Amino acid sequence: MNTLRRNQVLGMLGAAPAVAIAIVVWLYAPQIFAHVPLPADDPGSRLAFAAQWLIIPGLTLLAGIFGASRRGFYADAIEGTRTPKSQSLEINLRYNQNTTEQTLLAAIAWMALARMLPHEQLALIPALAVLFAIGRITFWIGYALHPMGRTFGISLTVFPTIIAYAVLIWDFIQ
Repeated sequence: MNTLRRNQVLGMLGAAPAVAIAIVVWLYAPQIFAHVPLPADDPGSRLAFAAQWLIIPGLTLLAGIFGASRRGFYADAIEGTRTPKSQSLEINLRYNQNTTEQTLLAAIAWMALARMLPHEQLALIPALAVLFAIGRITFWIGYALHPMGRTFGISLTVFPTIIAYAVLIWDFIQ
């Protein structure tokens, strides 16, 4: 098996459990997160509820920024170049770029979901926040170990967002 094919298979193996987890959480979020108090059922309260959960993606980005700034004080990266000799700084910068992208996509989706979902389904938003955090942590750790190690984490971050956009598009065209 050539390297490309091997990496594709490894990628699918890393993504499969993340997809399964995302589907289970989508289906059972109200039961899994039943302890989370839901907001009042008005537009402002729903949007405020979604906005408060955006602290989770924000914290994952803040952690990455701290990680990159810490690495920037070492001799091999003190000048702040984009492609430094420091592999760990480069991984942190890539993590930050991807986390920024994922956070923006999630923020748009979560706010739209907050308006669209039936009230009893709003527990999905904190569930998505937890998946986001676990996804970002496993992406960062996996990436530091090996580039292919990021597959589970990126999948756990992006697949719930893809599902959210699919649900939102479906609702829009109905």
